[in-house]
Amino acid sequence: MTQTAFSVALADTTTPGWFHHGAKILELVEQHRPSVCVELGTWLGASAIPVARSIRRWGGTLFCVDTWAGDIHTPDLTRPSAPWMLVSCARNIMDAGVGASVRLIPATTVKAAAFWTDPIDYLYIDADHSYEGVQADLDAWMRHMNPGGLVLGDDYGHHLFPGVKQAWDEHEQSGGYQFTRYQSTPPDPDGVQLIYGTV
Repeated sequence: MTQTAFSVALADTTTPGWFHHGAKILELVEQHRPSVCVELGTWLGASAIPVARSIRRWGGTLFCVDTWAGDIHTPDLTRPSAPWMLVSCARNIMDAGVGASVRLIPATTVKAAAFWTDPIDYLYIDADHSYEGVQADLDAWMRHMNPGGLVLGDDYGHHLFPGVKQAWDEHEQSGGYQFTRYQSTPPDPDGVQLIYGTV
C-alpha cells in the first residue's frame, strides 16, 4: 500500500471504537487483496471503515455481522433484541463514504454463519470475547474460508478476555494451523495482540 493510500485508510479518528493493530491489518489486507471479507463484531464501525476504504480500490465487499444490541461488554444473546446501535453504525459508514462497499448483517455470528454461502477471503473475528463465543465463531466460519484466505482475531492475550487466547490456541492445534501473534510497538497496555494466518 502506498503511504497516501495507507494514510487515507487509517484516517478515521471520529468513529468510536477500536482498531487495534490497524496498520498491520491494513498491511495484510494490501498483501492479500481479499474480495469477500467478513467482520464479526463491528459495533460502530471503527475497524470496518478503514478496511472498507482499502478493499473498495479493487472492488471488494465487507460484510459486517453484529447484533448491534445490548452492551458491548455483557451482550445478552439468549433472547432477540432490537439492534438499537445499527443506525449509528450505518451513519458512520455512510459519513465515511464507504457505504457501497459494506453490507450490515444484524444477527448473531453463529446464526449468520448457518446461512452463509460465499467462500471468504478475509475473516476478522472480534465479536463475543468469551472462550465459548470465540470457539463457536471459529467452528462456524472457518469452514467457509477460501484456501489461502486470511483469518485474523483481535484481543488475543487481553488480560480481561483469557478465553480469546485459549480458543485460538486450541483451534490452531486441532486444525494444524500456524498462526502469527503480533504486538504493535509500543506494546498495547492491555496486552492485546493480533493473531492471524492463512488457511
